[in-house]
Amino acid sequence: MTPRCETERFVLRRFVDGDLDELAAMVADNDQMRFYPRPKTREEASAWLSRNLELYRDPGYGIWLIESRTSSRFLGYCGIRPLALDDAAEVEIAWHVRKACWGRGVATETATAARDAAFGRFGVSRLVAIIPPEHGASRRVAEKIGMRYERATAVDGEPLVVYGIARS
Repeated sequence: MTPRCETERFVLRRFVDGDLDELAAMVADNDQMRFYPRPKTREEASAWLSRNLELYRDPGYGIWLIESRTSSRFLGYCGIRPLALDDAAEVEIAWHVRKACWGRGVATETATAARDAAFGRFGVSRLVAIIPPEHGASRRVAEKIGMRYERATAVDGEPLVVYGIARS
């Protein structure tokens, strides 16, 4: 399958059904999910994957699996997707990297590629990231890719902060 984005170290490609085992293992891990309300079940991971596969058809983009260029190893995910936030239609940029890869620039490098694809190939005019307020590493990634803090909000009762960036 043709990758959606490539960086010096990583390939961002479409998820396929066969990626469920690695995705489910990642999102079931307590440490991995410490900034989420709770770990996810395999069934929840499967439902997320199914919704994401639908996004590839309409609007034509979604969240992509991150692979190492050298080993093709699953490292997490990063990409863009439509989002209804505070009664507005937005496009979210999201990243979630396996804990074994934290602190190695994976999120920043892949989020930069996803941002560039959103503004270039997909013609998106604005991106938002929604981040738990205490998730300093994720807030730094948003800032490194040019996003700026906009406001605090809540989704399903969970406090979040919104970072945004417009295509220049």
